[in-house]
This record gives sequence, C-alpha cells and structure tokens, in this order.
Amino acid sequence: MFCQDILKIVEILDGKIIRKELVNGDKIKGVSIDSRNIIPGQLFIPIKGENFDGHDYIKAAMDNGALISLTSDEEKMPPNVSGILVKDTQEALVKLAKYYRSTFEIPFIGITGSVGKTSCKEMIASVLSTRFKVHKTKGNYNNDIGLPLTILDMDVDTEISILEMGMNHFNEIDFLGEIALPDYAVITNIGLSHIENLGSQEGILRAKSEIINHLSPDGLLLLNGDDEFLRTLEGKVSQEITFFGFNKTNEYFVKNYEALGLEGVKATIQSPTETYNINLNTLGKHMLYHTLSAIIIGERLSLIKEEIEKGISQYENEKMRLNIVKLENGITIINDSYNASVDSMKAAIDILDHSKTEGRSVAILGDMFEMGAFSKGAHEDVGKYIASKSIDMLICVGEDSRWMYEGAFAHGYKGNLLYYKTKDGLNDAMKDVLKHKDLILVKASRGMKLEDTIEKIKEVSINEF
Repeated sequence: MFCQDILKIVEILDGKIIRKELVNGDKIKGVSIDSRNIIPGQLFIPIKGENFDGHDYIKAAMDNGALISLTSDEEKMPPNVSGILVKDTQEALVKLAKYYRSTFEIPFIGITGSVGKTSCKEMIASVLSTRFKVHKTKGNYNNDIGLPLTILDMDVDTEISILEMGMNHFNEIDFLGEIALPDYAVITNIGLSHIENLGSQEGILRAKSEIINHLSPDGLLLLNGDDEFLRTLEGKVSQEITFFGFNKTNEYFVKNYEALGLEGVKATIQSPTETYNINLNTLGKHMLYHTLSAIIIGERLSLIKEEIEKGISQYENEKMRLNIVKLENGITIINDSYNASVDSMKAAIDILDHSKTEGRSVAILGDMFEMGAFSKGAHEDVGKYIASKSIDMLICVGEDSRWMYEGAFAHGYKGNLLYYKTKDGLNDAMKDVLKHKDLILVKASRGMKLEDTIEKIKEVSINEF
C-alpha cells in the first residue's frame, strides 16, 4: 500500500499543512475515503458527492485512527488535529495515485469493453498469478475514484497490476488511462451498454478506444477480432495489435470447443507457437475470449504452457456472475444477477439452453438499464433470441422487460411465458411458479437487484417443497 511521510504528501499535492507542530515525521500507511473503515495510520481523503460531503466525517475518521486528513475547507478540520489543505480532495486523490504509479516499473494491464471486463480481469489474474505477485481491481472499483484507490492499495513488491476501467460517458476512459498508463490494453467488445449516453455503437467504440491514448508507445493492444467495430481499428493505431477470437483469421483463436452445460467448457486454443487444451470450470463459451486474452499476455510475459493452463483451470467466477447455487430440493439457480446487456443476456440464455436438467429450464430476466431510446429494440431482441431456444419458461420482470415479453411472444416462443411489472409482484407469486428440479437462470441489470428474487426462491423452496 501507499506509505509516505506526511510532509512529502504535502509536497506532492502542493498543499498546506494545518497545525504543523502536531506532525512528528510520521508516515501514513494507506489511504481511505470511508471514515467507517479506517485502519489506524491511514490518510483520510474526504470526497464530495452529489448527496454527501466527506468533510462532515473528518472527525469520525480521526477518532477511528486516521493519522491525518486532507481537506479543501480548513474550517471543516476538527480542533487539535493536523490536516493537509488542498484545492480539491478528489483531484488530490488522483495526484497521489499518479505519483505512486510513477514509482513502479512493472507491467500495468488496462481492461475495458462493453461486456466481460471483470471476468477478463479475473482470468488474466488467475493465469499471471501462477508466477507473479498480481494486484487487481477489487469489486467495482473501476471508476474515477475506484481506480486511483486500487493503485494506492498496491504493495510495493507487486509485480503485475491489472486495472479494470469502466465508463458511461466520453473522456472517462481517457481520464483513467492517464492515471494507469497501461503497457497492455484489452478491449473485450463493443456492445450496447451505456448507449443512452454515447449515442451509437460507433460512439461506444470511440469511448472505449480512449484507452489507447495512454497506452505505452511500445505497448500491446489486445482486441476481440470477432467484433466488427474493433476490427475497424486495424491499421489506425501506432501500437502493436493482436486480434483474438473464434474466427481462424485471428492470431490467437479457438480451434474447437464443447459447451458442457453446468460442467463448464473444454476447448482447444491455438496461438502462433502453442496449442492449448483448456478445461474451464465456468459457464459459457464467451469465457474463451477472456481465456485468449490471458494466453496472449501470459506468453508475452514468458509464462510456460503449463503455467498458463494451470492458471486457466484455477479460474473462479466473481460473486453473482454465473454462480451455480444448488438447493436441497433439486432446484438449481444460475445466479448471473450482477449486471446485464444484450450480449451478456444472449450468452446466459445459451448456457441455460445447453444445460442438461431433469426438470424445467426457467429464465427469469429483468430490465437492462441505460439503453435510452434503444431500450425497446434491445429488449425485443432478447425476447426474439430466447424464442429460438428450447427453454421451458420465460419470466420477464420490470418496466422495460414488457418488450422482452412481447418480443418472445411475437416470434413464437413455445414455452410458458409470464410477465411481472415489478420484482415484488414476481416474488409474491414465486410459490406458484417454482417446481421441483427447476434449473433457473436469474439475470438483469444491477439496479434491478434480482439477488432479492434469488433469496425468495431459496425461501420458497425451503418452506413450500
């Protein structure tokens, strides 16, 4: 973690020490923006948000053990404690992250894209961790606050840093890239996520491509070569590009694969120099894109074939991302409730469709957010897609999911089709919906919080069966 003398921090931030006589050459040990989770010795950075002001919690942070606090308002500092006055505390957070980043001469890997950023990050980390000490983005710390905090949390002996970069507006990836200064950049795909703010997939491509602005001149850009939008970057980038995908025109490609339903995926992957026989303990052929990225970077960093294959085999999904939950009464849940887009919906539907089950296959699908004027067409597209599959029951939940329901109906969906305007309405009816040995996919955008529905399924399965 970031450890530094207080007076050096003042210098880095071009700040002003408050009550300098109370500073005794101590060093801060880490950084926090949450007064409730202070570890003694940390620097507290109060951030101003739309509905809160971290300055109101400086005293609480100091009481909980913070060594010192930044402030942009000297009057907000409690009496009898020292502080560092800066113009803007969030800008100060970024300055510290940039400074700390500059002290490392190790590979930094930046990952962005419409879908799959976290899974890609975790797969690359799983592979590289077979040899290196890897530091990676935790949870959803992929924005203008989370990424600087991720860098400041790095141990000094870190050998690889993997940083996830999220955005929903133009210039946000550029901002994050300027902090991270990646040596490797991965763009997973160009989908419809955040199209409400970016206008079109061409706009999304432009926003995601901002990661290239701060990619090292001798760095490597990894692109999904099966994505028609990313393919347009060929010949337009000064850095080296490596394309990957299922199409055999890519430099790294999937020779063959078999989706094993709930048992995972096995595949043969070809690189320019090696053939890899892969066994994934996770669901969906889309995971092979992230496997390809991990192989490319693993080879570039001189990992041997056995290390790469070991790392791939050890991969585990993050929480609420295609997790398998088996209940005692024979019901199985595929929990993919963390987030949703058109592409990830289709990938999850494929998994359900290909999974063997003694009971019914059931899809509980909720709204996809941030679609704007594209929402109707996007939800109808998912409905049309599921109509082409052999899934026994589709339950659509949420305001916009009525279009998913209508899309499935219009394209001849042959299963049992239900619609609930609200999550509570579905939850109230759950005991009449479930049957023994159902295999249930649950997926929606984060704001739908369909993990509540999963808890209801568990409750009903215990009490009713």
